[in-house]
Amino acid sequence: MFPPFNQNDRRRHARRHARVVTDVAIPSADPTPDQLISAGLILARQQSHQDALDYFDRALVLSPNHLDALKNRALTYVHLGQTREALVDLDRLIDLDPKNLWAYANRAIIFRDLGHYGNAVSDFTYLVKHDRPKRWQWLISRGSTFKLMGQYEEALQDFNLSLKNKPDNRWAISARDEMVLQVRHYS
Repeated sequence: MFPPFNQNDRRRHARRHARVVTDVAIPSADPTPDQLISAGLILARQQSHQDALDYFDRALVLSPNHLDALKNRALTYVHLGQTREALVDLDRLIDLDPKNLWAYANRAIIFRDLGHYGNAVSDFTYLVKHDRPKRWQWLISRGSTFKLMGQYEEALQDFNLSLKNKPDNRWAISARDEMVLQVRHYS
């Protein structure tokens, strides 16, 4: 769910990596949080995540509740493998903006990856209720989490509900078929 900062191919990445210093020049002695975030994003796109983190931290010193700074710092923490720190920022984003679907989605994924399945199911359930355009996707994600928990009936129910929302979805068909085979095998 976390998007990569850099969507460019490796060649453009290599050319841009050499310009790190000139690309992140801050135009004033007293940069604004938005200027610091912009500079951090340039570094993040160049895979200089630790340097980017410094800019996001500086932006948050100036504006502790800056939503974009929190979002980008959480994403940077994930790229650095610091998922617990990312969770702190995602929790804060949700506290500041309780309807932030991006924060719920990414927090759910981190919870699932950490094995905190109950928390992941809770966040996926929130997304199923509040993110209508992607409801089918969140049903599959929640179903996959139920499967990891050994709750096969709930998983199968979510995969089938997803297919009702988007009948030709290969992801849901595959997940459902795997689940059916697994249930038959262990029955």
